[in-house]
Amino acid sequence: MQIDSPELSLKNRRTDYSWPQTKVGKVTIVTDKRSYAPSDTMKVNVGFRILGGLREAFTPDTWTVAWEDFDKILRLTIRLSVGVQSGLRSRKVAEVKKEVRKASFYWSRDPDLPYRIWAMIIPEDGGPPQIPHNVEDAKSKMLDVEKTFSVPCSALGLGKKKLVAKVSASWGRRTFIEKGSVGSSSLPVAVEVAS
Repeated sequence: MQIDSPELSLKNRRTDYSWPQTKVGKVTIVTDKRSYAPSDTMKVNVGFRILGGLREAFTPDTWTVAWEDFDKILRLTIRLSVGVQSGLRSRKVAEVKKEVRKASFYWSRDPDLPYRIWAMIIPEDGGPPQIPHNVEDAKSKMLDVEKTFSVPCSALGLGKKKLVAKVSASWGRRTFIEKGSVGSSSLPVAVEVAS
């Protein structure tokens, strides 16, 4: 004898939410100066923010639902590159091929935190986990990316050059959001390598 029971899936709550489309905010690329000698090393800072659906979904309410469904980790895979633009193409001079930043949801017994379930951010460099002070701090630590590259000016060649940063981020399917990926490029920044 077979008993028909309605399926109650706790793990498919994605249809309960209507997040806006996730996108990359303005990609910034900043160099330490504008003119270099061929023997110099250029410091290039690249930064971007993830906005939209993923940022709005990263709240204590969804952390609690995910934790109750045993969906306790959100992985964010980050890729960045800095290139020299020539025409429509660019030649890479520095890149981060793949780094993974994680948020782990846990039951907090800290009386200073306002929610029972909280997020711990595990940085991509393997450093110690970071406990955010509030929700905006958690969003910033998880979804704002800033990297510094050291580029030897000899790799650029002599003359005026345009540097462009390309960034992308992807995440897997969770109980509160579908999998997705976003990417964008910065506006070119002019530098000069003169002998």
